[in-house]
Amino acid sequence: MKSTIKKLTTLSMVFILVFSLCGCSLFDSRAKVYSRYAISLLDINYKNISKDYMTLTGVSQKDAEAVYVDNMDYQAHNLMNYYGVKEVDDGTILSEFYYLAQSIFANAKYEVTKVKKDKESDSYTLELTVYPLDTLETSYDDVVAYIEDFNRKVDDGNYNNTTEVEYETEFAEGIIDILKKTAEKPGYMDPVVLEIPIQPSDDYYYITDDDFLKIDQNILYIRENPSTETTNNSPEATDSSTEASDTQAE
Repeated sequence: MKSTIKKLTTLSMVFILVFSLCGCSLFDSRAKVYSRYAISLLDINYKNISKDYMTLTGVSQKDAEAVYVDNMDYQAHNLMNYYGVKEVDDGTILSEFYYLAQSIFANAKYEVTKVKKDKESDSYTLELTVYPLDTLETSYDDVVAYIEDFNRKVDDGNYNNTTEVEYETEFAEGIIDILKKTAEKPGYMDPVVLEIPIQPSDDYYYITDDDFLKIDQNILYIRENPSTETTNNSPEATDSSTEASDTQAE
């Protein structure tokens, strides 16, 4: 096969949220419930921690786990897209990136640091502090060096007689090995404070898709302008909504 040069693309991590909507029966204050709600959404998406999410939304264990699986699947695809890895085999490469995504995002760090109430409108805004993971930043130079070395081999014709599957698998394994080492020792960039409004809707409350995307963009730190040649291939965001019952959260 004629091998192609590998590139880093502009990474757009997509926050996938597919939640069943169900009422709850809670007697905590609104401030406490809304804080639990926000953290539970992040916990189920990134860490597969489902207890509070199930309590607040009423979904089953199976449905809660499906939220986590879907998000990790999309995060895996996003990582593959960023590093220019193609899904050309029977799913082995995707599986490895799926487990890599699990390792990375299991270390996601965030907390509600303040809850603000507007006395006139009776609305609430959460002050969410996110500590962006530095996994991609810490490994950046090593990855760039690896890609440059890989491309030299391409120019030398080392892969002219390999299949596409062999070529993509070898490239992917090198990227995965670098990221695994960094993921095992998570570090964090400077914290980012986000204002996240809680949106009331009849007897329910929710956080908008745009606000969730804003949170997601800060979970994993990504350079805005990679030094290597870039393309604009990024997966499209999936629209979704998330709600929970506000019936007894007074």
